[in-house]
Amino acid sequence: MRQIRIGVFGTGRIGKIHIKNLLNHPQVILKAVSDPFIDKDFLCTLNGTVYKEKDELLQDNEIEAVFICTPSDTHYELIKEALRAKKAVFCEKPIELDLNRILEIKQILKETQGFLQVGFNRRFDANFHQIAKLVSEGEVGDIIQIHIISRDFSPPSKAYVESSGGIFLDMSIHDFDMLAFITKSQVEEIFVSGRNFVTDYDDIDTATMTLHLSNGALAVIENCRQAVYGYDQRLEVFGKKGRVFCENKYENSVTLCNSRNQNRQNPLDFFLERYIDSYKNELDDFITNFCNGKKPSVGIEESIQSTLVALAAAKSLQTKSLVCIDEFKKQYKIGE
Repeated sequence: MRQIRIGVFGTGRIGKIHIKNLLNHPQVILKAVSDPFIDKDFLCTLNGTVYKEKDELLQDNEIEAVFICTPSDTHYELIKEALRAKKAVFCEKPIELDLNRILEIKQILKETQGFLQVGFNRRFDANFHQIAKLVSEGEVGDIIQIHIISRDFSPPSKAYVESSGGIFLDMSIHDFDMLAFITKSQVEEIFVSGRNFVTDYDDIDTATMTLHLSNGALAVIENCRQAVYGYDQRLEVFGKKGRVFCENKYENSVTLCNSRNQNRQNPLDFFLERYIDSYKNELDDFITNFCNGKKPSVGIEESIQSTLVALAAAKSLQTKSLVCIDEFKKQYKIGE
């Protein structure tokens, strides 16, 4: 069984999740981490080298692959430098907020023959993966409608929102990727309504989107930055032969029924709890593909397509009109 020496950039909230999974994976040797602000308590749990400067990790010739778990505005430079240092790369989404820079990364991948997997972890959730399998096997027939609900338990900080690229590039982009993953179809048009209900930030916190897909299906995505009852993640695919759907994930499946009412616990209230297993599955997929010389399951092309939809969503909100994705493909000379 081949083992891979991996380095990690970033030891924040998501970095700690990936580091824990890397430490527990039988095919991984966590060689080093890099973070100038690593906390001392967490430092004690690590066996590998700690580099304060990113260049030290990139110049470590024993490291074959890197995980980029730093703030979004650092991804672009780290990806470029890692690819040119001949490292395989896993990067949390978004790999970049500027589509021109994403296209530049695509060119570097071509030049270096590099490996880049993007952290769209929801593809690796067991429930969503099963829905995609059943849809691909024709169990619901031709798709008529897809409905995705994604609502956070509580809003992120204003500072986070201001640096995240906004709701479409930060939050909705997961749902755009899920549409592509489940339907194997691309978005052609999008119309967005949105406003602020739970925050006073400059960016909207609530959106309802109607999307037209290239396979003829209609999709509706509902996003909100706050759902007081828990982290709300539901998905339904309705077709000519039936429907397939999944509900929220709960700490347990117990429902109490009596003469007064019927009740159960609220859904899990944090994305790291809801998707904890998906991060492990995502790592397994990365290791399998890299070790066997396969392409990443979700890479640069998927990132480009989701970003295109996010940009079109922002324009639809601004202009209050239906926006065609081809408009942005022409603008960025994609597909020419």
